[in-house]
Amino acid sequence: MKILRKVFFTVLIFVSLTGWDGDRGKEVAAERFLGKGDYLGDYWPTSGWRTCRPEEVGMSSEKLIKVYKYAAHPKINTQGIAVIRKGYIVGEGYFDDFTMNSRHESFSVAKSFASALIGIAIGKGLIKGVDELIAKYYPQWQTPETPETKKRMTIEDLLTMRSGLQWNEDDYYKDRSQNDVYIMIDSAKDYIQYVLNKPIIHEPGTHWYYSSGDSMLLSGVIEKSTGLTANEFGRKYLFEPLGLSEVIWLADPAGHTITAWGIQGTLREFAKFGYLYLRKGSWEDKQVVPRNWIEKSGQPVSEEVIKYGYQWWRLPALKNYETSRIPPDILIAWGIFTQQIFILPTEDLLIVRLGNDPDPYNDEWREIEFLTLVQDALIN
Repeated sequence: MKILRKVFFTVLIFVSLTGWDGDRGKEVAAERFLGKGDYLGDYWPTSGWRTCRPEEVGMSSEKLIKVYKYAAHPKINTQGIAVIRKGYIVGEGYFDDFTMNSRHESFSVAKSFASALIGIAIGKGLIKGVDELIAKYYPQWQTPETPETKKRMTIEDLLTMRSGLQWNEDDYYKDRSQNDVYIMIDSAKDYIQYVLNKPIIHEPGTHWYYSSGDSMLLSGVIEKSTGLTANEFGRKYLFEPLGLSEVIWLADPAGHTITAWGIQGTLREFAKFGYLYLRKGSWEDKQVVPRNWIEKSGQPVSEEVIKYGYQWWRLPALKNYETSRIPPDILIAWGIFTQQIFILPTEDLLIVRLGNDPDPYNDEWREIEFLTLVQDALIN
C-alpha cells in the first residue's frame, strides 16, 4: 500500500511540475508536425526533402494543426502523413511504431508507377503507342483458339481498366473468397498467365470495372517491349533519376514485376513520385516522364467514366466532390487500406497519406473534408 501511495504522489508531482497531461501530449505531437526552417528557393529533392515553416510558403501553422488532428483520428489508423507546398515539407507526422524510415506497402499506388513506365517506354519509342494490340506481346493470344475479342484489346484498354476480361475485385475488407487478387496470389505462380487465362465477357473498351488483372498485364508489355522487367526498367529510368535507389518492387513467383501493387517505400519516397507528377514529369534537367503523358493520364476514361484516367484517380472518385472546391486537375494514386498521394497542381500542393485502415468504408476518413482542411490552411 505504501508503495502504491508513493507511486501516486510521484506521478502527481511530475504532472504538477511539468504540466503534462494527455491533451498536452497531443498538442506537443501536433506542434512537432509543423515544418521548421526557412524557404531557400527552388530545388530538387533528389538527395532529400527540405522543410520550412508553413508561413514561408503561404500556409497557416495554426490551420495545419487541424490537418494533423484530422489525420490523427484513432479510428482511421494513419501511419504517416506529409503536406508539401512549393517543394518544401510544411507538415510531417508518424504514428505508433511507424517512422520516417519505415517502408510501407504501396498496394495499388503501384498502378500509377506502372502507368508512368508505359509513358516512359512510349516516349523512348519502345512502344509505338497506346493503340498497340496486347496480343502482339503475348503469343498465348495469337492462336486460332484465341477469341477475336481478346485480339482486339489494346494497351489503352488496360490502362483505363476496360479490357473486358472477367474479374472480381469487389471486396478487400470482409469476404475475400471471390476476390480474384487473393485467388491469384493463393493459386498462381505466374500472375500474368492467370490473367491471360481469364475469359473475356465484354468487348474491349466498352465496360469499366476495377481490375488489378489489367494492371498486371502491363508488366508483360514492359518486359517484351524493353527487354527488362518493370522493376529493372523502372529502376533505370524512373527510380534512379529521382534518387529512389532503395525502393523495393516485388515480383510474382515467376519473376514478373507486380505492376498492380508491390512497391515498398518510405513516405518521403512516395512523395518524390508525386512531386514528379506535380512538376509535369520534369526532374532536374530531365523530362523523366513525357509531359503529354502526364496530361493524358489525368484525362477521364470517357464521358461516362470521369473518375479514372490512366491508372490514376480523378476528382469525381471522391465522395461529395460536386460541392467541394477541390481543383478539378487533382490526381490521386490510391491503394487499399487508404494509401493516397494527392497531387494538386493548381495550388502547388502534394499530400501523402499512408495508413492501415481496417474498413475504409466505415471509418472517419473523408477525403474531401481532409483536403478542404489543407486548402483552408492556404494563405496565398
